[in-house]
Amino acid sequence: VGSKDMYPLPKEFEDAFASAKTLIVEVDINHLDMQKLQAMMLSKGMYADDDSLWDHVSAETRKQVEQFCDKYEMPAMILAKMKPWLVGITAATLPMIKAGMDPNLGIDKYFLDKASQDGQKKNVVEIESAEWQMNLLSGFSDAVQAKLLTASLEEANQSIERGKKIQDLWMSGDTAKLETALHEDAGPPEVEKAMLQDRNPHMADVAEQYLKGKEQAFFVVGAAHLVGKDGVVRILEKRGYKIQQVTLAK
Repeated sequence: VGSKDMYPLPKEFEDAFASAKTLIVEVDINHLDMQKLQAMMLSKGMYADDDSLWDHVSAETRKQVEQFCDKYEMPAMILAKMKPWLVGITAATLPMIKAGMDPNLGIDKYFLDKASQDGQKKNVVEIESAEWQMNLLSGFSDAVQAKLLTASLEEANQSIERGKKIQDLWMSGDTAKLETALHEDAGPPEVEKAMLQDRNPHMADVAEQYLKGKEQAFFVVGAAHLVGKDGVVRILEKRGYKIQQVTLAK
């Protein structure tokens, strides 16, 4: 997600994108197989028949889910048909969207749209895929999913402020504070490891393919993948690449 405050982007971003032949993203969200994704969502994210979330979580968690639904004017039975990982994502994102942040203003969406425009056409390379990411999220054990849900519900009240804080730190380029802010609310350790540390080496591999080649690429992944000792930037530094953060013109 993103907001209008992020735009227009600095000239340095636009110039770098214009000079690249390839755009690298986690997922090409402009070319999703929606029929396939909806089928996966039903099988991996929803309970069938009379089964429901209430049969898999504690009474206290159910109360938290119902309170969340009351606050955001959503019928609790909608979330009750979802598995914990999907409810957790909803609890993490819905408050930010209600506060005005928009998936259509996300940085990946912005550059994917530009990549298809006449005069800007780029090759688009997916590091992962939507199906792969859904398998990752739905693949956590019931116990870990329950912990993820609890953490998401507890953080939901701060998610608007947290989203704004992360956006501001990203815009200012303060990588140290950005790492701290992202790590504070990373959820259960098992989830953080699977979502970040386990994925970052492959992201670095894809970046390195283009660093070794002659074709310039523009690389867009979530901010949490770039910062920190296990981030893509640090991995590439350890492999011998010189990384320099660009100072933007005022």
